[in-house]
Amino acid sequence: MKALIATLCLSTAAIHAAPPEADRAAILSMAGTFDVTFRFTEDAALAPGSEIISKPYIENALEVVVVAEDTPERITLQHLLVVSDPTTKADAVVKHWAQVWTWQDTELVDYAGSEGLDEWKRISLSSQEAAGKWTQLVTSVDDTPRYEGSGKWKHGYGLSTWTGTDTHRPLPRREYTKRDDYDYLLGTNTHTVGPKGWLHFQDNIKVIDRGEAPQAIAHETGLNGYARTESPRAETATRWWQENRAAWDGIRGFWLTAMDDSEKAFAYTTSQNGTGLSKALSELTAGKPSAGEISQALSPYLISDN
Repeated sequence: MKALIATLCLSTAAIHAAPPEADRAAILSMAGTFDVTFRFTEDAALAPGSEIISKPYIENALEVVVVAEDTPERITLQHLLVVSDPTTKADAVVKHWAQVWTWQDTELVDYAGSEGLDEWKRISLSSQEAAGKWTQLVTSVDDTPRYEGSGKWKHGYGLSTWTGTDTHRPLPRREYTKRDDYDYLLGTNTHTVGPKGWLHFQDNIKVIDRGEAPQAIAHETGLNGYARTESPRAETATRWWQENRAAWDGIRGFWLTAMDDSEKAFAYTTSQNGTGLSKALSELTAGKPSAGEISQALSPYLISDN
């Protein structure tokens, strides 16, 4: 009985514990300026008659990762690409993906959409299942969700590594013009952080799911390397974020609140009354919208789960 009581006490302590400083330091160390190499390679065909179609995807870029939010139990990292405008040759900024890390999160979303429907179902974890873990929500360029996994950070040998749970994901943009013969990725994320930068591993299976039993058709390996660097071009991204962060903080907050408020699933449409979501966002971010203006502009794109 004493052993049982001790175990229960330890479990309760773990549930209410503050996040380890080593975990927070690992997440925050992914911020900075990096020379990035994106690599995605289909390395196996998995279904009868299937073939490796996509050619290896390799791109290099300068990426600035800024800390958009830092509270004791949530850290948000916003990625910003610095690119050269083909016309003016001047540097420009492309808002890229974001990482939202939440300590001991018990409410996750998992992609459950199909062609023409952007939908994520709710997944609930018990306090015991979430104890000691961080969720990583990865968002698209418009701050809508892509996938969210849960896992623990491990530290040793001068490295910090986090591996998340398997997640369903919509097709990535790099696939739009290459293949449309599958419906979603089943992927696993691993982040390994070291003194010179960090690595983002992705173990992906491409799945077709069109009325019959889901079928894996191809395996893909992703390895994105972030090598820490110093570049005067980073100032362009830093200045852009200072000028635009208020609007994007509000937009990200709107989507996060909508996800939290959804009962069964979170879903949205990319077109409403003839106006695309991307156009609505462009018009919003052209000014300095208030929270009310953001809600008024984006709420029509939400689809109720009731």
